Amino acid sequence: MIDLLYFHGLGSNKDSRKFKLIENAFESTHSCFCVEWRNDTDISGLLTDLWSLYKDKDELVLIGDSTGGNYAYQLRERLKVFGVKIKLVLLNPLLDFSNRIANFPFPEKLEETLEKIKEIDHCFLLQSNRDEVIDHSKMKIGPEVEQLIIDDTHRLLTFENYVDAIKEYLTSDRL
Repeated sequence: MIDLLYFHGLGSNKDSRKFKLIENAFESTHSCFCVEWRNDTDISGLLTDLWSLYKDKDELVLIGDSTGGNYAYQLRERLKVFGVKIKLVLLNPLLDFSNRIANFPFPEKLEETLEKIKEIDHCFLLQSNRDEVIDHSKMKIGPEVEQLIIDDTHRLLTFENYVDAIKEYLTSDRL
């Protein structure tokens, strides 16, 4: 079985609705794990530990939601140097903190862990057209991005309607 790592968003955890939907959809084909982190987590250490665990794997699926999308992207960049075949799925990703439009506070320690990702490539991108947290219009879409823009908010309240599209992407030959 191929491992699937799900990186939740700010204020979430392994009990998130989206992770449960992913886990239920992929449990027969993937070993699903939620990468849990909190505001006080050493993100650099966490990503280094994950890199060590997965750098010798042949294949891996990374799914990142919001802030978790930034961490999933960072891990993919570290692992692909080692030839790991990675399928990346991003859900309303916070790839550049300056694109954040929400008015609720964001932990300063976590802000420092976010990379400024200017352009995304080779992934499945699910974006909400009514995202009240992130302005996606400034994101540069590079090659081989399968983009699905949906009528929803940042929380992806209708996420269950798009799990099949993710499944289709993950079973395709696209990277």
